[in-house]
Amino acid sequence: MVIGLGNPGPRYVFTKHNVGFLALDKYEENKKNISNIKKISGKNFEGFAIENDIFIKPLTYMNASGEVLPYVFRKFGKIERSLLIIYDDIWLNLGDIRIRKSGSDGGHNGLKSIIGILKSTDFPRIRIGINNGYEHGSGNLANYVLSPFTKEEWTILDKILDYVITAIDLILEGKINEAMNKFNKKII
Repeated sequence: MVIGLGNPGPRYVFTKHNVGFLALDKYEENKKNISNIKKISGKNFEGFAIENDIFIKPLTYMNASGEVLPYVFRKFGKIERSLLIIYDDIWLNLGDIRIRKSGSDGGHNGLKSIIGILKSTDFPRIRIGINNGYEHGSGNLANYVLSPFTKEEWTILDKILDYVITAIDLILEGKINEAMNKFNKKII
């Protein structure tokens, strides 16, 4: 099960905090011609399934992302050992991604919510860098992460999302070490 974090609604679609949703959108678009994709939805989530792989966008807003897990587990079975979480990371520069097998929330409230529900940090994640000039402590972080990508930033992000698609495929194939070796370095 792959969960991309973001905020629902048209106001947030192309904001920095929504890269988890954007990654799943691009993944679905990339696979539409080669896979039988089935749309899925439930209480507080939407997404799609490709064969046995389930891709979820929580509709509970970022800070409450974990609240969707009981509904998802009820519908698809409790498969928390096979979770992959995709989200933005203000501590990484735009153009960087990091893949980890486990770890803390790193100050990310969406991930903190998921960890709170699971009572575990033992699940893989793909962090997508969104920092393009934000200096920590220099301004309102919420305003920054909820701001849209500029045209120049979108060009970089679009390329990075292609790498994220490849990383998702590798992780779903059980090749997380290969994904980490390939993408946990400066890409762009």
